[in-house]
Amino acid sequence: MNLAISRTTVIATIERALDLQKGSLGENSSSAEISQWDSLGQVDIILALDGLFDGKVNSIPEMADANSVPKIIDVLIRHLLLS
Repeated sequence: MNLAISRTTVIATIERALDLQKGSLGENSSSAEISQWDSLGQVDIILALDGLFDGKVNSIPEMADANSVPKIIDVLIRHLLLS
């Protein structure tokens, strides 16, 4: 588990990937609320998180379907990348 990376950092990384203003996303945000969070936005999120977690996210198949902040955090926790 990478204890140095927080949920706040994950959310900020998603915001940057989607080119959103800081503070635009919350712990319960989802793709249904964010127009930039489409299929290409999902790819951008995966790539950004992959960079944050040293190449360990791109190989997680369920990340492609994680279309909300809670789902992304859950996948990261289940794969022992976040506490």
